[in-house]
Amino acid sequence: MGHPLRYRGVHRAQKIATTREAGLQQSTLFVWIATALGLVAALAAVVDRDTLTAVAWFGFAAAGALTASGTTDRSRGLAYLAITLLVAAVAVLVGVFLAD
Repeated sequence: MGHPLRYRGVHRAQKIATTREAGLQQSTLFVWIATALGLVAALAAVVDRDTLTAVAWFGFAAAGALTASGTTDRSRGLAYLAITLLVAAVAVLVGVFLAD
């Protein structure tokens, strides 16, 4: 019958790790797409000469690039930087929204 931890020649732990890696790759792709859209929004704000909005969107794009590249997994300081960029970008966009 075989070993109980084996699943068709592959250890169950290896099968689970492969599934997790596939899910991680999909979420990383989503973050890269969101980062690219943030850059497009930032460039649109630059063309529209809306400086604060452009800075906020560049902050979103920078945080997304840090997260998607995996540097936040390796460095706690860069993870805190990504969180700070997100908080600052949201604060700027909320301030711009309330000022208009």
